[in-house]
Amino acid sequence: MERLRADDPREAGPYALVARLGTGGMGAVYLGRSSGGRTVAVKMVRPDLAVDDAFRDRFRREVAAARLVSGAFTAPVVDADPDARAPWMATAFVVGVSLHRAVGTHGPLPEDALRMLTAGLAEALVGIHAAEVIHRDLKPANVLLALDGPHVIDFGIARATDGTALTSTGSVIGSAPYMSPEQALGRHLTPASDVFSLGTTVAFAACGESPFGEGASAAVLFRVVHTEPDLSAVPASVRPLIERCLAKEPERRPSPREVIAYVEGLTRPPDPRLGYGPGLRADRPADLAGWLPGQVAADVLALRAVLTAPPEPEPTPEPVPDPTLPLTGPVEDLLPPPAEPGRTPGRTPGRAPGRRTLLLGLTGGALALAGGGTLWALNHGGSEAADGRGGGASGSTPGPSRPEPDSVPDAKLTWQTKLPSAAVQVLPGNGIVACVTLEQLVGLDRRGGTAWTVKSADHDMYFSVMGANALRVAAVDGDRLYVSGSAGMTPTAARAGVKAAVLSVRMADGKDPWTATLAGHDSAGALGFPGVRDGRAYVLPLTRDESTVGELNVWALDLAGRRTAWLHEARAMPVFWSLPRSGGGLLYADTERIVAVGAKGTVAWSKEFRAALAGAAGPYYLVVDDHGTLTAFDAATGERAWTVPDVLGASRLGDGVATDERGTVAYVLVRDADDGLSLVALDAATGKARWRRPIPADAPGSPAPGARLLCADGNVYRIGADGMLWAFDAANGKPRWKYGGFKGIAPANLAWAAGDRRLCISDTGATTVAALDANGA
Repeated sequence: MERLRADDPREAGPYALVARLGTGGMGAVYLGRSSGGRTVAVKMVRPDLAVDDAFRDRFRREVAAARLVSGAFTAPVVDADPDARAPWMATAFVVGVSLHRAVGTHGPLPEDALRMLTAGLAEALVGIHAAEVIHRDLKPANVLLALDGPHVIDFGIARATDGTALTSTGSVIGSAPYMSPEQALGRHLTPASDVFSLGTTVAFAACGESPFGEGASAAVLFRVVHTEPDLSAVPASVRPLIERCLAKEPERRPSPREVIAYVEGLTRPPDPRLGYGPGLRADRPADLAGWLPGQVAADVLALRAVLTAPPEPEPTPEPVPDPTLPLTGPVEDLLPPPAEPGRTPGRTPGRAPGRRTLLLGLTGGALALAGGGTLWALNHGGSEAADGRGGGASGSTPGPSRPEPDSVPDAKLTWQTKLPSAAVQVLPGNGIVACVTLEQLVGLDRRGGTAWTVKSADHDMYFSVMGANALRVAAVDGDRLYVSGSAGMTPTAARAGVKAAVLSVRMADGKDPWTATLAGHDSAGALGFPGVRDGRAYVLPLTRDESTVGELNVWALDLAGRRTAWLHEARAMPVFWSLPRSGGGLLYADTERIVAVGAKGTVAWSKEFRAALAGAAGPYYLVVDDHGTLTAFDAATGERAWTVPDVLGASRLGDGVATDERGTVAYVLVRDADDGLSLVALDAATGKARWRRPIPADAPGSPAPGARLLCADGNVYRIGADGMLWAFDAANGKPRWKYGGFKGIAPANLAWAAGDRRLCISDTGATTVAALDANGA
C-alpha cells in the first residue's frame, strides 16, 4: 500500500481515495472510503485511456458484467461511473489473502478447508451463472480467502452467456493452467467451463501446483486439452468430484449445485441414485467460522488490523507496480514476505509485527507470488534483473535526449476489418495479408477485403490447435504460405490417428494446396513454427505414445520432397527459438539450457543458460541471459564472439531482437540510467553499436516491458508495454510515427508482422485485423 502521490486523484464519486493499492496496465487500484466509513476498492482508468472511445466501451462491458453478479462469495460492484472524465468502478473491499499466496506461503490447504473452499467456489458460481455470466478466469489469484469464506473476484474478462463479445468462437483469453479445454481451443463457452476452472483451482489448493503443470502457455494448453491431470495429492474424499470437474467434455462435468451437494454429502450417507451426495441444495455450507488454517487466518487478521489501525508517521515505501493486481486489491501485499524455514512469516521472536512492518512487507516477497507463472517470470522478472544503467551498448554513449511521445506524428490506419474468429497470426506478402485462425485461413487484399479463404476441415486438420493469445504457427516463404496444425482431428479422419501437419497454399489466391504430415508418430499439433530456411520448414510437434504425451520434437520438413528430413528429440521445452541465417538447423532455449541443432538434426552444441531472448544475425545466435547480457554464439561451434550488457529480454512472444534483411544489423532495446529504454543498432559481426537513440517512454503505470521488435521496409517497429505501436528509422533510430489505436490492450494479445510495405496487427481478443502503411500515411 502506498500513500497518495501529488498526481493521484483524491476522490472517485462519493469515495475519498486514501491509499494506492497498486497499478496495472489499465490504471490504478485505490483504497476508498465513503463519508459513512464504508471501505471499497476503486479501479481508476488511466487518463490516456479515458479518451479512447473503444476502451471506454470495453470498460462499460466490464462494469455491466460485474454488476450482474452478487452473492455471499463474490466481491460485488457497489458503484461505478464509466462515463466520468476519469472512469472508475468500486467493489466491496474483501479483507483476505489470495489462494495463490496462501498456498505459496503456507503450503496446500488441509482437507477440511479444501472442502469449504470447494463448496464456497461452487456457490459463487451459482450466483455468477444465475446472472447469465461466465467468469472465464477463475484461478487461485482471483480467489480471496477471508474469515467468512472464499470470495471470487475480478470480472475483467467475464462475459454474458449469450455468445457475444469475447465469448465467441476463436477468442482465447484466460490463464493457461486453469482454462477449460474448450477455452484453450477457442470454442464456444458454457458455464461448464467455469466448473473445469473450479476443479483446477481446488487441485492447486490441494497439491500446491496446477494439475497440468507449469511452463510455456502453449505446452500447458496442450496438456489441458490432451492429457489427464495429476490429482495424486488431492484427498480421496474429494478426488472423484475433482475428476468429474476436469472431464474434457463439458457435458460430463457436474453443475455448481451438484458440487455443493457432493461436499455436503461427505458427512452424510451417500445416495446411490445420484452417485454422490444426498440431494441438490444450493444453500450456503455449514458455518465457516474457523475454516481457515491457523497461519492463513493469522495473515487475514493481521491485514484487518492494518486497515483499522490509526495511521502513524512512516517513510513512504517505494512504489511497486503490479500488472496482475485484481480489482479488489491483493491486500496480502501488506503482509511481510514469506518466512525462512522454521520461522513464522514476518515476525521476530517474542514480538508481533507492527503496522509499519506489515506495510513495508510490500517490498519483500509478497508480490513474487502474485505473478502469472514460469514464462511471465522469465520474460519480465528476468529481464528486469538487468542492472541496465545506461553504460551504452559495447561502449557506445547515449546520444540525443529522450523524445516526448507527443512530438512524434500519429499514423493513420490503411484499413481495419473484423474476422469471424480471432487470428493468432497475420502474415503479409504478395499483396495479401494471410490471417490464421483455428478453423480457417483468410487472405485479405490491399483494402482489407476478403480475397480468399481456406477451411481447415477441407484438409482434415485444425490450424493453431495450441492457440492462446498470439502465436507463431505459420510462415511465408516466397509465394507460399505454410501453416502448422493437427491432421486427423476432424471426425472423418480421426480413425487414422492425430498427426502434426503442415498445409501450404499460394499466398496470392489460396490455391494449389498440399499437405505433409509427420509420418510414423502420433502427435497433436505444434508448439511453434520457427520458420522456413533454405527449403526446409521447422516445426515443433509433440509426439505421444498410446497412453500419454511423449516428447517435444523439432521436425525439419523438406519442402521440395514434402517429406521429413529429420526429427530431433528436444532436450528442453522451447520457450525461445531462432533460425540461423544459413546452414540449416536452429537454436532453442528453455529456462535452463540452450541447444543448437545442426543441419542434420543432431545436437551441434548445448549450454546451461537462463535465456530471456533468442535471435540470430550474421553467423551468430544472439541470446540474452536473465541478467541482461546479450551474447553472440557461433552458430556452428558455440564459441562466444562478443557480448553487450543491459539488453532488455523478450516479451513472452519471443520477438525481442530484429535484424535487417541481410542479417548484418541487429536491433535491440537497452536500459538507460533514467530507467528508460534506448534502441540500439548492433553490427552483427562485432557487436559494436552503429547508433544508439533513446525512445519515448511508455504511458505511466504501464506494466514492466518485454522487447517486441520487427524490422522491415526501412523501419524498426516496436510494441510498447502500453500497446502503443512505434516506427523508427532503421538508419538512425529517429521515431517516424506512432499509432495508439491498440493502447490498453495487453501486448500478448497483439499478433503482428511487417513486410510488403505494411505493418499488420491482429487483436486476438476482439477478432480485429488492421494494417498501416510503412510510411504511416
